[in-house]
Amino acid sequence: MIYKAKYLPIANKDILRISEALSEYPNKAKRLFREMDTKVKMVEKMPYSCPVYHANPEYRHLILEDHLLFYKVDENECKMKIYRILYSKMNIPKHI
Repeated sequence: MIYKAKYLPIANKDILRISEALSEYPNKAKRLFREMDTKVKMVEKMPYSCPVYHANPEYRHLILEDHLLFYKVDENECKMKIYRILYSKMNIPKHI
């Protein structure tokens, strides 16, 4: 079964913020977003394959270069709900 990825509004804001932050590095931005697209498609097929986040086990996380993508699996809707995409050196527990 495929769990369709659903980017929540705050995750979409994270994507815009990342785009702005990497505006001077278009190749890095393309690489990051291509990796995100590829990995999310893979995880849609196996949503429990990524580890839970140690600081908040209700989230699973996916590593994307120097960012972390946080999601929850919604069994009722068969969705992979993407909550945040954060720079790995941030104070992550404060933001999720």
